[in-house]
Amino acid sequence: MELIENLSELLELKMNHESIRTIGIKDESRKNSYLVYVNQVDGLKVILNRNFDEWSNFDSWESISVQQWIFSRALEVFRGKKIDIKCDCCEHNDLIPNDFESIKKEKCFGKKSSYIIKKVLDEIVLAQARRESDGTYSA
Repeated sequence: MELIENLSELLELKMNHESIRTIGIKDESRKNSYLVYVNQVDGLKVILNRNFDEWSNFDSWESISVQQWIFSRALEVFRGKKIDIKCDCCEHNDLIPNDFESIKKEKCFGKKSSYIIKKVLDEIVLAQARRESDGTYSA
């Protein structure tokens, strides 16, 4: 029970709705955020262009450099930074699908990037909660 309480606290602290924002070509980045561009990450679009079962399975990605980029963004959010992910496929973009079925149909590379960053962030938060609870972590 304590693990669940710790996890809930951490999720509440770390999963601020404003932590990760996807913006389109014509959108401006927030002044207090770190701006990242989907098109500057070699191989990211290739991975995100696959079917959902492939691109949503982060651990199966062949590109370690793309995994590192996603993990680094998740760590930045975990440490309290805000990031804006600029896609080059949408003029304006401000919503991230929250439900499973919507993200499966999504075409925007920015939204897909946000989704996978949040998924990795959830794992980081869970790992910390487990370490604080009993000193171990197993996926």
